[in-house]
Amino acid sequence: MIAPVTDPQAANVALAQNSAVINPYALAELIAGRRLQWKQMSHPTQVLEDLLQTPYEELFDPKFQGPLYVGLQLNEKLQLEPVRSPLLDLELQLDTNDLEDALSLDPSQIAKLGDLGPRLQVEDVGTIEVKRAEMVGDYFMKLTIRKPESDRLQRLSRVLSKDIVRAISPDPQTSSKSKEWTPPNGTWSDPGRFFNEATEFFDPIQGAVANCYYIAALSAVAWAKPYQIAHLTRATGLSQQNFTNLIRFYQPDSNGTVDKEIEVTDSVPLNSSSGNFIYARSSETGEIWPAVYEKAYAKYKTNTSSDRPDITATAWGDCVRATAELTGGKRFYYSTNSMSADELWSLVRANSRSRRTFNPMTCWTYSTDSAADQDLNYSDANIVASHCYTVMGWDYRNEKKYIILRNPWGVTEATVQTLDSTVWLYDISWWRPINLTLTDGTFAIEASAFKKYYAGIGVVK
Repeated sequence: MIAPVTDPQAANVALAQNSAVINPYALAELIAGRRLQWKQMSHPTQVLEDLLQTPYEELFDPKFQGPLYVGLQLNEKLQLEPVRSPLLDLELQLDTNDLEDALSLDPSQIAKLGDLGPRLQVEDVGTIEVKRAEMVGDYFMKLTIRKPESDRLQRLSRVLSKDIVRAISPDPQTSSKSKEWTPPNGTWSDPGRFFNEATEFFDPIQGAVANCYYIAALSAVAWAKPYQIAHLTRATGLSQQNFTNLIRFYQPDSNGTVDKEIEVTDSVPLNSSSGNFIYARSSETGEIWPAVYEKAYAKYKTNTSSDRPDITATAWGDCVRATAELTGGKRFYYSTNSMSADELWSLVRANSRSRRTFNPMTCWTYSTDSAADQDLNYSDANIVASHCYTVMGWDYRNEKKYIILRNPWGVTEATVQTLDSTVWLYDISWWRPINLTLTDGTFAIEASAFKKYYAGIGVVK
């Protein structure tokens, strides 16, 4: 028997995790100042490395302090928490060329290990951390070491200007203090229709702010309870262009008691130069409901009356609580450490009908791979640390038990113990095929791998 934590508040304290990571593809487009055709690129990961100035294998864990976790840091308990980004106080060095660049290293100046001391700004070379050691033939060893922190920040500051940092992460000194907010190099505009056809689980795509928990929750509700995502609108003037939308947020664990009714227009923040979405967008061109729901949530979180709330204030949160705020249902949290792989698979099945979840479910990874009880490497598995995913259902193939997940980025799928096939899930009244060979963020992972790489799973009923 699966024993849920019956006291939601106690569960929130004991098991819930505030997750936060930025969609790297949205951030890369913000840096580039234009929309990029990722699916047409032969090496999109190389483009990410170039634009984000970070090795791909270091992008998905905050222990490397990369660009996807700007404005966040791990504390002593390995919990991710918001901070003021040091990039906001850094002076960019622009008085050097590529040959003179302080970030470069002249190998001819390194004849012995002691020569690394001044270059790496340490007095004792014995304290230098070795990232990797490799034997080269029988006589030589190659060491890989990290540059000084000041070099890393200078490298990031060349692509993450102070304006971009302000657009993607909340500043504790100024966040939510302005009633009228507009991101740097942004403009508020109405870019399309609320719905194209209907609410779909694949519609919500996270943007360049670390609110993965909320976008995963949106997708979970759109999948399990599609009628919950509603277009409630009224006229505010004689012109057909004058109207506003009503979006309801509920008290968690209240069985549907409305907390606040938020009114927002269809105007959302776009990039001034490209007209591209900066934050949440829909996978369907011309559709805007995920962006409008994100804007309403920002207004809800900041308690402002403005129609231009600070979207960065939505960064960092609990995906199970966000799901309950969208539905009013009761929260249940489960730790993967306290359950077997079979129990986790059975938990998903207990909240599914014909392999599709009918209660919204989300899950989250550890804040960093170092926080797990066993050795794991998120980069090797192509899984993201401190990230929330939507739980869509389950499958069983060739005597293997799978849990079906969706990354709210709409891309970047796990590569360890996954199913490369098409699954069929009963979507309320019809059998929906989901092609897991497509790169759309949806994948099926074996329950044993899920237990290893994911820290927790939650359901809202």
